[in-house]
Amino acid sequence: MTANERVSVVTGAASGIGRATAKRLAAAGDFVVVADLNQEAGNAVVTEIRNAGGRAEYRRVDVADEASVDELASSVESAFGPAGVLVNSAGVLQNVATIESFSLEEHDRVWAINYRGTYLCCRAFAPRMAARRAGSIVNISSTSAVDAMPLLAYGPGKAAIQNLTAVLAAELGPDNVRVNAVMPGYVLTEQMQARIDAGKRDPGTMTKHSALGRMVAPEDVANGIHFLCSEAASCITGIVLPIDAGYLATVTYLYHPGLAGVHPSRAAKA
Repeated sequence: MTANERVSVVTGAASGIGRATAKRLAAAGDFVVVADLNQEAGNAVVTEIRNAGGRAEYRRVDVADEASVDELASSVESAFGPAGVLVNSAGVLQNVATIESFSLEEHDRVWAINYRGTYLCCRAFAPRMAARRAGSIVNISSTSAVDAMPLLAYGPGKAAIQNLTAVLAAELGPDNVRVNAVMPGYVLTEQMQARIDAGKRDPGTMTKHSALGRMVAPEDVANGIHFLCSEAASCITGIVLPIDAGYLATVTYLYHPGLAGVHPSRAAKA
């Protein structure tokens, strides 16, 4: 490690948003800890970063397991030095379900990884950052946190992450630790592509419900995360930044009952 090299820890960094974020932060000069349960995929990301001239190491973590998260925090600081950035990207998707059909086991699994995993990682790293009076944490929310979707565990869990982000921003702000979140729309990750291939997501619908007429790329979200961790955002904390190709602005607009009269071409697309 060099004196000016920031250590950034990215959970869920073996794929999707986490992988794109790890590569983006490394390209900006950070030493990146690729933290994930999947060792083979995690090491592949490390290789990608190194081949591009960056620096990274893999560390195994199960974010749903308290001991595993605590070990990650301890091992990062002892091996690489103080963590200046934590990105909580580890998470799983959920297929559409009704309360009658959705198993409690699957419900609890989604919450254990998405919300509890985020909470455990914040709890492990935030006190260390606060003690040094320096650090930035970015959590991952979703547009399903603010719109009603048939995602009984995923949506409420993301809403809880948004509330946690605000709470921690207020708590840790006096210690110069910033806590923010990004709110992706439909992101074409490996998990999403697998659901599209299985017929459980309609890419056409996801595309037409965005203002820009496209899905979000993992790199789009990574760029937003990089900004929130940068000095350019030094006075920004407690926010949730939508990165959704205009989904939130468009989804209700398209279904307004008067749209056909004033914007027939747009109404036809709906």
